[in-house]
Amino acid sequence: MAKVDTADKPLTDIEKAFVASYVLCKNGSQAVREAGYATKRPNGTASALLSRSHIRAEIDRQLAAIESKKIADANEVLQFYTSVMRGEILDQFGIEASLDTRIKAANELAKHKIELPMKLEQKNITNNIGSIQLNFLPRLSNKVEEVVDAG
Repeated sequence: MAKVDTADKPLTDIEKAFVASYVLCKNGSQAVREAGYATKRPNGTASALLSRSHIRAEIDRQLAAIESKKIADANEVLQFYTSVMRGEILDQFGIEASLDTRIKAANELAKHKIELPMKLEQKNITNNIGSIQLNFLPRLSNKVEEVVDAG
């Protein structure tokens, strides 16, 4: 009998509860109990649930989403530089950033908004020119040239 791939199968309500609990606690047995499964063997139930591809895929998707939120994306970094440059960000004492710090933030913004796109544009121009194939002939030594000229 052929095994059916269930990665796209929708989760039942109890499976959703299991996934949510598992993502928080990372303990299969505890997640089974918290989800409301009526079983005397939560370890076996957890193993069976974790072996199902659609449940595993949802757990992996949710964990990846949590991880991606931990790292700032490029827009968030540029927004921070802009806020510092404009004096909107206060330090721990409630004081605006110094002029030196604001200038550094402006320089970082300039690097990313002006210099980097210009470098990429220049790189694209040089890459779009095409390649030129040069064939160099080996240079004959003077003695061989003299023999060729004499002959």
